[in-house]
Amino acid sequence: MNFLLIDDHPIIRESLGLTLRMQFPSAIITEAATAKDAMAALPGRRWSVVLLDLDLPDRSGLDLLKDVRNLAPGTPVLIFSGRSEAEYGRRVLAAGAMGFLSKLTPAPEIAAAVRRVLSGRKHISPDLAESIIGHPQTADGAPPHATLSTRELEVLRLYATGVAPADIAQRLKISAKTVSTYRTRILEKLALGTTADLIRYAVQHQLAD
Repeated sequence: MNFLLIDDHPIIRESLGLTLRMQFPSAIITEAATAKDAMAALPGRRWSVVLLDLDLPDRSGLDLLKDVRNLAPGTPVLIFSGRSEAEYGRRVLAAGAMGFLSKLTPAPEIAAAVRRVLSGRKHISPDLAESIIGHPQTADGAPPHATLSTRELEVLRLYATGVAPADIAQRLKISAKTVSTYRTRILEKLALGTTADLIRYAVQHQLAD
């Protein structure tokens, strides 16, 4: 059994690795701190489960998820993130992940989620399941940013955390012109006028660290 842990925080990798070793003593655990490291590791072996953080220093975890699915087809991917499940749970499932785990999830629940995806089933928390079944994403009362695409939400977050447009383009592997187009779309969808308004909105809705 082979697990690949992709997270830029050594303490998180150590803690998650310890949890997995206790539950799966014979497992081989490989760690990657960046998307580049992960891309180098992925073709090397057949992976049982990949645990992937959304916030990597060199690339969006959502973008990397696409490459994981291409380089290791059929491998279950669990998103293990400090981001809000309410904001990202649906998005990662739609992108092909088998589930979403908060970094605050207790060790027994992490182990249960891993066993679930190893058996070919998705891991969906009760709160997320209720949201999916009973509340469409664009239902009345949803916040304006619920209408943003996954890429638009990523651009919004990066702007709000102070990343320059050129660096956003590099991180998301798109052109600076495309970043500008996304910014315009985000402002229109959120009925905002300036980048400063955008940043304030992201902070108010806890979309930025």
